[in-house]
Amino acid sequence: MRISIARDEAFNFTYRANIDALRQLGEVTFFSPLHDSAMPECDLLYLPGGYPELFLSEIEANSAIRQQIKAYADHGGRIFAECGGFMYLCHDIDGTPMCGIFDFSASMQQARLHLGYRERNGMKGHEFHYSQINETNEMVHRYNNVIAGYTHWYWAETGFETLWKRLSEKQ
Repeated sequence: MRISIARDEAFNFTYRANIDALRQLGEVTFFSPLHDSAMPECDLLYLPGGYPELFLSEIEANSAIRQQIKAYADHGGRIFAECGGFMYLCHDIDGTPMCGIFDFSASMQQARLHLGYRERNGMKGHEFHYSQINETNEMVHRYNNVIAGYTHWYWAETGFETLWKRLSEKQ
């Protein structure tokens, strides 16, 4: 399996143990949604957390990669995104275009801290974010083969495939 992970100034929060777990599944490579002109060919795209809201002009300027990620999702590509990666998949962040996979708007307006541990179907994680998605309060969002949400999941013990299966189950 070819696994590509976003890693740059905007997407830099992930558990090292999760990356190690992904390496057990296949070849892991990294790319930059800010700086790279093309999305790498992969079987799984992982968009971890970070601070995309601090790099809105750079994200907006790189429309090619945003369009490629949207097309990948529309054609059944497998994407896992958490927190900042989830925001990147939304329609926009405070009016700045993002990938548009989810028709939600992320906002930093009236920012307040959302902090705490989360559990779903036996999987554990945590949330730490100031933004909000106005149109939803669901923990996990799905579109085709895309699973996304604010929670930073820890899957090093259970494996990524177990996480994917459990998050795919309706609650």
